[in-house]
Amino acid sequence: MLWFIAAFAIATVMFFITPEKVTSNSDCQSSIVDKLSKYSLVILPLLVLSWLIIAIVSAPVMHFAGTAIGFVLTSCAIALPSTHKYLAPLATLTFASLLIELALYL
Repeated sequence: MLWFIAAFAIATVMFFITPEKVTSNSDCQSSIVDKLSKYSLVILPLLVLSWLIIAIVSAPVMHFAGTAIGFVLTSCAIALPSTHKYLAPLATLTFASLLIELALYL
């Protein structure tokens, strides 16, 4: 259950801090700091994803693992504008895993 809560909280934070519109400045030379700031929003979800994978490998698999990974992958898709096309399939996968967990507990 902790995985589910953590994934939901991180997805919510990523949704609020992601800019609505990202513009690209191809006219000026971009420094290494500008290149790193482009991917800075995805660092936290990737760290949580690696933590989840390590926790899943080291412990027995729970039903919440699929949902937690779905939430974290959805936040990764929100963080990078180039991966917005994968947002709907990832959200659908997360929703399906939530329905499966709901069916297991009813």
